[in-house]
Amino acid sequence: MKIESNVYSSLPRLYTQNQDTNQANNELKLETGFSLPGHDSVEISDAAKRLAEGITDRQLPVGAIKHNSIRPLFTAEIDSSLKQLLSEKSPEVEEAVNFLISFNFVPDGSVSDESERATLLESGLSQAKYIADNYMIGDEATEFLTAMNKIAAYAKTRTVDPETGQASYIKIPRKPEGAPDDYIDIDYLMKKYDPESAIKITESIKDALNGGSDAGFMDILKDFNQKLAQNPQWSKDYLDETNMVDKVLNSTNINNRFNGADTSNMAVFLADMNSKFQNTAFESKDFLTRNMEYFALILGKQL
Repeated sequence: MKIESNVYSSLPRLYTQNQDTNQANNELKLETGFSLPGHDSVEISDAAKRLAEGITDRQLPVGAIKHNSIRPLFTAEIDSSLKQLLSEKSPEVEEAVNFLISFNFVPDGSVSDESERATLLESGLSQAKYIADNYMIGDEATEFLTAMNKIAAYAKTRTVDPETGQASYIKIPRKPEGAPDDYIDIDYLMKKYDPESAIKITESIKDALNGGSDAGFMDILKDFNQKLAQNPQWSKDYLDETNMVDKVLNSTNINNRFNGADTSNMAVFLADMNSKFQNTAFESKDFLTRNMEYFALILGKQL
């Protein structure tokens, strides 16, 4: 299971500058609402119980275990694009997309071999191409593959702490859809530069939700607003980080050894992919063939 620290916070959103150019001193503008989640990720394997019983997914018949894949959150742009593209598709198509993201792009800690992870990711890109070619119409295919390539780029940022063995990915700054380029996540900045105020404001919100008073909430925000004005480097560093992440997601090229697989129909696709799998250096190709078979099974294709 992949556990992510995507905890929704109740801190208001903050734009770096008021959009009214006539307002003096480029005063910072607070906008009420809920901030979107961050995207620090830590992987915790869900396979331990089955391993303790001497059973692994690879030993069971394809389809014996139902993988209810939940699509992780990425950027507002990616999430919105996928949601719209998949909203009018069959549930099987959405489940197949969720599956290839969760089991090919960002598989859980049960896949520890980096070579296997890289190969699954490339296989997932080919699966995405199959969906684009067979279930998307017109510009949908291009938009879908653009989103999937960005998720694959995100997956390539995975690093493992040698001491703890925990894996993490690049932190994706979240902003509401339609927010300006200079949007600042006040939740992130407050937790990073003024954690004491972040704790106080969280406690204030909890009190209000429990029927108590939210006294002090706006005072804390105003105080932090002043701190931001006095420390412009905080906002600059945040925007620099955001631009760096955008560059990573938009410019990472992945050399897919399975590129060009025939996607004309599932039977041909499976045969072509399995043929390409034989050229990989793995002694056993089982993890790849079973992954492909389950992908086909989700889409209701006969094996």
